[in-house]
Amino acid sequence: MIAALDVGSSKVACLIAHRGSGGQFLVKGVGNVACDGGVVGGAVVDMALTEKAIKASLDMAEKMAGSTVSDVILSFSGGEPVTRVIEISVALEGPLVAEGDVKRATDMAKEKLEIGSDALLHFFPAAFDVDGNYSTNTPLGMYGKRLGIAFMAVTAATGPLKNLDACVRRAHLNVKAVVLAPYASGLACLVDDEVGIGAICIDMGAGTTSLSIYAQGTLVYAEVLPFGGSQITEELARTLLTPIDQAEKLKNLGSAISDAADERIEIEVLQIGESGSDRTLRMPRSAVTGVIQQELELLFATIAKHIEASGFSEIAGRRVVLTGGVARCDGIRDLASKVLGRQVRIGYPKAVAGLPGAAQGPGFAGAVGLLAYAASKAHENSVYTDKQDQEASSEGVFGRVSQWIKETF
Repeated sequence: MIAALDVGSSKVACLIAHRGSGGQFLVKGVGNVACDGGVVGGAVVDMALTEKAIKASLDMAEKMAGSTVSDVILSFSGGEPVTRVIEISVALEGPLVAEGDVKRATDMAKEKLEIGSDALLHFFPAAFDVDGNYSTNTPLGMYGKRLGIAFMAVTAATGPLKNLDACVRRAHLNVKAVVLAPYASGLACLVDDEVGIGAICIDMGAGTTSLSIYAQGTLVYAEVLPFGGSQITEELARTLLTPIDQAEKLKNLGSAISDAADERIEIEVLQIGESGSDRTLRMPRSAVTGVIQQELELLFATIAKHIEASGFSEIAGRRVVLTGGVARCDGIRDLASKVLGRQVRIGYPKAVAGLPGAAQGPGFAGAVGLLAYAASKAHENSVYTDKQDQEASSEGVFGRVSQWIKETF
């Protein structure tokens, strides 16, 4: 049994799954709890609120699963992550590519990598070159004279990562691996052909927008942008003078593209601070749709600039997979395609046995992607480890049981 924990700005999603002998996961429990104010822009700003949401989401999933877990794979979307490619070339020690050659190249790449005080989240070979012949598969046993390897490294600021790690450990969980959020979303939503020919995965959440670019079968670029659906909600509240919670509801009623019928359809908008007959104001639906369209156009225009600045715009191909909670907005696919100049489809997480219908939408892409990461065995070589893992392993489940006894009696 393992838990996948996706901590976002609006919610904490937890999936508890059992891994069978064939490596496939069966979801046993699901937790989904609001986390308003605990996380902003991918960074923990209130540890008490975040810890409370994590515990509540975990408790919900454990009750549904009928069992407890001690290990968790955690998503991370803070710390201003940076991706970089390190290319190493070594002469083969023999006529064939051997594990020793790969190890020498890996050691040289690690020595060349300078991360300063940042944390190293991911480090893996993205492409291989044997005498000018390129492949994404390890060329062990191939004849040649020189081996070249392009390594992908992902780093992030240590402070935000440690804050999130601390919140999870206070829930008496062992962090077995930390996965960058855009990496997880891509694993959840992209099909193999998209990963091969090149595609961009955009996960638009409440507080952050994750951007990942895949090509030639591997991740080549990832970035987290500090904006999301909450920006639309806040603009609706400012423009229509309505409370934030009402603006969130109006956002779900609106569309990304204006329609002629919007002028004829009237909706009631609750007004801030008003009472009596002035408490609600009737206005055309176009007032809501106009704000949503304007804000989404600004967001996608900014995303387009970041795609171009990444240096991987050309090899990313013409396909964009849009996922995350914001992807549920009516008309967003057409608007995104118009602004980005690429073909867009809405990305739903790949089917996982036992996953209830409520957790099969774009909003659960990050959580499902964590299970995909675990299934790929990438976590066995996870870079992010902590000395507390071994110490905490003995108090994971038992720590929560002990806490429950203290709180109950």
